[in-house]
Amino acid sequence: MKCKNCGTELKKGVFFCPACGKEVQWVPEYNTLENIMRMKKAAEEERRRKELEAQKERERAQRLAEQERRRKRKKRNRILGVAAAFAAVCSGVLFYFYQKQNHSFDFQMAQAETKFSNKEYEEAMKYVERALALLPQNPQANILEAKIYLHNGNADAAEAILNSVIQADPENTSAFGELLRLYEADEKTEKIQELMEDAGEKIRTSFSEYICQLPQVSEKGGEYDQELQLTFAPPEGVQIYYTLDNTDPDQDSVLYEGSPVMIVKEGKTTLKYIAYNALGIASETGSEVYHLTFPVPDAPSVTPSSGRYNPDVLIEVTAPEGCVVYYSFDSAPTLESSLYTGPVSIPQGEHIFMAVAVDARGKTSRTVSEAYVNYGW
Repeated sequence: MKCKNCGTELKKGVFFCPACGKEVQWVPEYNTLENIMRMKKAAEEERRRKELEAQKERERAQRLAEQERRRKRKKRNRILGVAAAFAAVCSGVLFYFYQKQNHSFDFQMAQAETKFSNKEYEEAMKYVERALALLPQNPQANILEAKIYLHNGNADAAEAILNSVIQADPENTSAFGELLRLYEADEKTEKIQELMEDAGEKIRTSFSEYICQLPQVSEKGGEYDQELQLTFAPPEGVQIYYTLDNTDPDQDSVLYEGSPVMIVKEGKTTLKYIAYNALGIASETGSEVYHLTFPVPDAPSVTPSSGRYNPDVLIEVTAPEGCVVYYSFDSAPTLESSLYTGPVSIPQGEHIFMAVAVDARGKTSRTVSEAYVNYGW
């Protein structure tokens, strides 16, 4: 038997349901009209109770659903608000950086260099001027401005700008390179020479092609007792010009073409020389002073010695090696006197024989003399 109230299976003999505690009626009730009506009423009340509970459950579910919808809508609105605020901040930041970039030195220089590469020199100048307004002393911007001036035909402005960059930064190879090329195009070799003379070792090494080194002469100046043959060994493409009269040499002077420069004159001779490289750039001027003092040749020897001699005795003269002898009687010999070519007769009477030796340089020895008496007996 089961409990009529909760349906729990009941053991025989129990008076109350162990599950719900309802009294167990073992004696069946008779279905009287009153009982039937009561049962209908209970059933109706149970149905209404269940409907009411179901209605409450539906209403509770609707409330929960509405609350969830409101929560989601609020969360969505909050997310959208945050997203909108973030987007606004990002837009502001991007606009700031865009504005900052568009007005930055790097941006102006990048635009200027692009326009310059495209040969849009007017536009390039606008950008480089903006860059210089931000950093007036920037060498990169100044050099680009000089290049634009140069392409526009204003070499003077370009030269002035490049010189100012070099004065501020003597090691700026870009400025030096542009200025040297400007001078080269205008054939201003003297300005190239001046610029490189004042340059430091780094610049001189970087642009060695714009420097003409002065070649060395084979013999340094000084005292010499013989003629000199001077030579040079110029590098390929270098020409040397020289003078021997103490005047400053240039490209109108004597060109050294490989043959020795002869110093043959006794006394002081000043050699001045200068070199020009393939670009026409001159070196510094070299100068050497040579003092030549040639030795006096030995005097000739005369035989016989002074004395009285018969007419058949002849005077013989021995000249030093490389010399000739001039002689005369009773007067000092000169180069206009008689040239000794063989034995000479002693003239009649009393006479003094005089002779000098003259070497190939025209250097004259001391005069030797002998007194002879010949009266013919």
